[in-house]
Amino acid sequence: MNRSFVIDVLKLLAAQLIVLHHLACYGPMADAVRSAWPLLVQHLTLDARLAVQIFLVIGGYLAAQSIMGRRAQHPALTLIQRRYLRLMPSFVVALCWVSSLVWLLRPYISGEWLVDVPSLHAALAHLSLLQSVLDVPALSLGVWYVAADFQLYVLLVVLAHWLKSDRALSLGVAALCVASMWWFNRLASLDNWAIYFFGAYGLGVLAAWARRSSFDQLVLGAVLLLGEESLWIEPRIRLALALLTCLVLAHVSINKPPVDRIQLGRLSNLWVDSAYAMFLTHFGMIVVFNAAWEHWQGSSPTAALWLSGMVWLASIATGVAFHIWVEKPITAWVSHVRLGLVAASLHAALRWVCTTVLGWLGALVPGKSSAAKF
Repeated sequence: MNRSFVIDVLKLLAAQLIVLHHLACYGPMADAVRSAWPLLVQHLTLDARLAVQIFLVIGGYLAAQSIMGRRAQHPALTLIQRRYLRLMPSFVVALCWVSSLVWLLRPYISGEWLVDVPSLHAALAHLSLLQSVLDVPALSLGVWYVAADFQLYVLLVVLAHWLKSDRALSLGVAALCVASMWWFNRLASLDNWAIYFFGAYGLGVLAAWARRSSFDQLVLGAVLLLGEESLWIEPRIRLALALLTCLVLAHVSINKPPVDRIQLGRLSNLWVDSAYAMFLTHFGMIVVFNAAWEHWQGSSPTAALWLSGMVWLASIATGVAFHIWVEKPITAWVSHVRLGLVAASLHAALRWVCTTVLGWLGALVPGKSSAAKF
């Protein structure tokens, strides 16, 4: 798949905002910065997290491109397994690394902002990506997003195999997207489920498919209008940002503007490619620097601000290192696994997860049986 300048830039900016959001929310250094610059911390705490909407729309956009070329070639369960095996190895290594740092440095850090010591129950919940659904405390920051992204991908794959024609699939995604924007996304009790986020994710899917035909463009236009109308029912900045991101990606998808063909430098591409790795590992850097801050009994807001900048840079460096020496080798190895031990050992567990999710989906659609934050 060719690189997109627009998507790369959006991913890069969104990833940095998420890290800055977490820096402003966790640890005594954040409290020290807040004492001198309350408005800065307030904006990072309340506004920077909205960048998740950009990731959701981009996630749907990229998933739509990959699924359409493979849904006729592979059964749904195969695509879901491949997605799981692509996500989980790096996810597990990162959780082990973060949990080890927390365990080692817990005696040096006060407060209740640290994650809990992992139990067997918590580990199994995270391995199944059901920790949010099962109300299990997260072992690191951002793990809820990995689980939500996987749920959303599973839902899209199921729709793609259930609705055989392209037009039916576009209408099905559009209907679910509108239902999410108008109803499900307004229910905070559903924020552990894919349907809560499908408004943003589905917008990305429809933006990717808009280049296929005038019919798909018409469907996208109708969904955008209905999305704008839903803002009158309940104004939501997160949905407005998702709609705006969708418009940008739809323009890129349909018109292929010259700006999208701009090539980033090698280092910039590496920075973009390591965004997921940074997302998984940056909490470890927050823990390390806050432990040092408490050990040295820091109190200066200026020093805390400078150290927070160092945490940000350290998070970028850690993400790049993790991407090069952990994520890429593991992904390359897993991509060569066909009927190997790893796939076989995970098959039963993943089938149970898929059955659970598809059973829930089947309950939402009477008369049809399934075969297979903030």
